[in-house]
Amino acid sequence: MNEEERAWQQNVDEVLKSELEPHIDDIENGKEEIINVVKALGKHGFCGVTFPQKLGGLGLPLRHDLILSEAICSYSLPVDMSRLSGSYPCMLARMFGKTRDLKDYIEALLKGEKIGAFCFTEPDAGSDLSRMSTIAERDPESGDFILTGEKRFITNGSVADVLVVYARNGAFIIESGWGGFEVIEEYSMMGLHGLHLGHLKFDSIHVPAKNALFYAEIKKDSVQAKSGKTSAIASMQDMLTPERVALSVQALGVAKTALQVAIEYSQQRVQFNKPISEFEGVSFKIAEMTTKFEAARLLVEKSVETMQNGTRAAMAKLFACQSAYEICDDALQILGGIGYTSKYPVERCLRDVRLLRIGGGTDEIMKYVIQKGVYKGDLEKEDNPNEKSRSLFG
Repeated sequence: MNEEERAWQQNVDEVLKSELEPHIDDIENGKEEIINVVKALGKHGFCGVTFPQKLGGLGLPLRHDLILSEAICSYSLPVDMSRLSGSYPCMLARMFGKTRDLKDYIEALLKGEKIGAFCFTEPDAGSDLSRMSTIAERDPESGDFILTGEKRFITNGSVADVLVVYARNGAFIIESGWGGFEVIEEYSMMGLHGLHLGHLKFDSIHVPAKNALFYAEIKKDSVQAKSGKTSAIASMQDMLTPERVALSVQALGVAKTALQVAIEYSQQRVQFNKPISEFEGVSFKIAEMTTKFEAARLLVEKSVETMQNGTRAAMAKLFACQSAYEICDDALQILGGIGYTSKYPVERCLRDVRLLRIGGGTDEIMKYVIQKGVYKGDLEKEDNPNEKSRSLFG
């Protein structure tokens, strides 16, 4: 990091110690509402790091947002997932050139006054996006849209004020207070306690024309109306690369905490008259964990430099998320019985980080993307990190 980035990191650490650290246990135990913490971070500009100041952001480079993300995840992965998901409506509005029409939404979300959500996964459309069934119909008289469908596994979905909803034929900004919006279920999860993950229904919601990020007409009775890739679904592929880079950074943040705890514990825990760090069964684990962490960091750094290379992003996500899970698992093993309790954060790290090998594309999908890119020669193409392209992060 350069001096500016180090100064930013120091500022981030100071804010997180006051606004996040005291609330981690209460979020985990259901005594503190996670969105209140996210809103508090929003007051410091942490929900809009890369957005222009005229929209309520901080106007800082992408690396600053990734530094923030890693720092938050070293405390709490669910808080950062909620923060990042909440900014997706703003990211997409900027991506599709709709910031002027949707300025009121954007400012409220970036300042932490409202909570956002991004809706694309469906009961029958996970990795196979061609099965997406949510669709919008245009009202010929008003020019507005009528949105119908279901979405599930939506971060912030059950508590969001503003949601961006992908359909087979477009993407739309809606408000949860509008008629036709329903929360069918909020999931209980193995980890990520405190995070709101919803199953949502959109029953003929009327959406003003200005709230359409884009729309591509599909004939109502055509095959495309029910299955197969459309231009809307194809546009979602553009978003997956930066999302996967962001998820790999989050994995680093969680792994860093587990690794640090394991190193400190191994030096303090005494068995057979010496610290367990002096036993090779433990110290060799630390060596492997540290090597995995550093290797993952280098791969993630490379993916940040070449943000538009989907193959590298998939490699970073696959390796970083797998390595983070293995690091957390080995950390728990080093701590032994006490590691399985909530006395230390390692068991929470292990439960939380497991989701990252599923969300944003499973390990298996990442391998498919990587092998496809290898045969196409994607890794041989040197991307220009300064090249201007349509990206979620600007």
